Amino acid sequence: MKKAMPLVKENRRDTGDAYSFNWSIRITPDLQMPFEPSHENMANLKLYPDQPVEVLAADLRRAFSGIVAGNVKEVGIRAIEEFGPYKIHGDSEMMRRMDDLLQGFVAQHRMKLPGTAYIPCYEICA
Repeated sequence: MKKAMPLVKENRRDTGDAYSFNWSIRITPDLQMPFEPSHENMANLKLYPDQPVEVLAADLRRAFSGIVAGNVKEVGIRAIEEFGPYKIHGDSEMMRRMDDLLQGFVAQHRMKLPGTAYIPCYEICA
């Protein structure tokens, strides 16, 4: 990152963009829209690498948002209690990596408070 700073400064000077905030950045609408983490919406996420990176990034954001909702938000917790864990489908390698990451969060007590057993609100399906 440090190596690229001269290029960033040059670009911001050339475009008249501020050094303190990137006004010229464009974020796709998919990354800005709220996500309703229902069982249907979670099951319909497309977590496959053969799509534009911004589309995949938006669906990964939605998947993690749904997991947070299922863990801590009242509406998500109630949905999990009523319908069972969210089913998350995707590319087998990507799902393996996602599961490794989430299991690491569990081991570090980032999913629940230490001393309480974590019951996943999701099921990884390849």
